[in-house]
Amino acid sequence: MSNRHVKNYGVWKAQPVSFDVDGPGDKTPHIQLHFQDDDGDHRAAINVKSSGAESRLVYWLNRDLKTTVTNRFGRLAIGFHRITGEEGLDYFRDDGLINFNEGRALPSNQKGPNNDIIDQLVPIIQDAIDANATIYLFGAMFSDRNESGIHDIHMNQGSLPKFENGVNQDGGFFVQYEDHWEGVFLAFASQKLPTDNATGLSIRGARDLVDWLDSGESPLDLPGRFSKQQRGGNKNKSAVVDEEAVGEEAVGQEAA
Repeated sequence: MSNRHVKNYGVWKAQPVSFDVDGPGDKTPHIQLHFQDDDGDHRAAINVKSSGAESRLVYWLNRDLKTTVTNRFGRLAIGFHRITGEEGLDYFRDDGLINFNEGRALPSNQKGPNNDIIDQLVPIIQDAIDANATIYLFGAMFSDRNESGIHDIHMNQGSLPKFENGVNQDGGFFVQYEDHWEGVFLAFASQKLPTDNATGLSIRGARDLVDWLDSGESPLDLPGRFSKQQRGGNKNKSAVVDEEAVGEEAVGQEAA
C-alpha cells in the first residue's frame, strides 16, 4: 500500500498578529491564526475538532520548554522553510518533545471555564501576540490565488491510510520569548501509536491515543522504540530547505 506523505511540509517562522475562532456550527472548526513575515500576511488553520465519531483532540502544552529540538530551527530566517528527513518533528521518535502522559483529550467547545481545547489554546496565542513573540508553525504549506498559509498543525502519523501519514512530519507550534520557549502539540484522539518507521502508518498492536492516556501507559516507553536523539540522527538524510514554490493545498484537511 502506498503512503501519502505530508506534502509541502515545513516550518513557518513569523509574527502572530490576530486570530478568529470558527463558529460551533462548523463541522471541522479551527482557530484561524493570522501572522506576518517579510512577504506579508498569512493564515494558520489550527484544528480544534475532528469530524470523526471521536471528535476530541489530545493536546500537550509546555510553557517552559527545555529541549534540544529547538536547536534545529531557532536560528532560521523569517518565512517558510521546507523540511525533509529527520529535522522534522516526530511525537513518537523525538525525545523530550512531549511528556506523553501529560496529554489531555478535550472537546472543542463546551460551557464552563478551562474545559475545552479552545479555552486552552486561546490564552497561549493571545500571550504570544501581546508579547510580540516569534512563532514557529510546523505543518503543510498551502497556497492559492487569494492567500497562503499553513495547516496540518497536528500529529501527522497513525491516521487511516486514506489520510496523509509520515515520519518526521508532525505539526505543532513553538513560541519563542526573550527568556523562554513554549510548545503546543496537538493530535486527534483517534490517531494511533506506535507507527511504522518508514510510512508513519499504525502497526499491529497500535492503540488509539486516548486509550494510551486512559491506561496511564505511554507508547514512548515501548521497548525497541526508535529514538532520533539516542541514535544521533541521520545527518545525511536531514535538511531544512529554503524553497518558495509550493503546490495548491486544500485548507483545513484533517488527519483523522
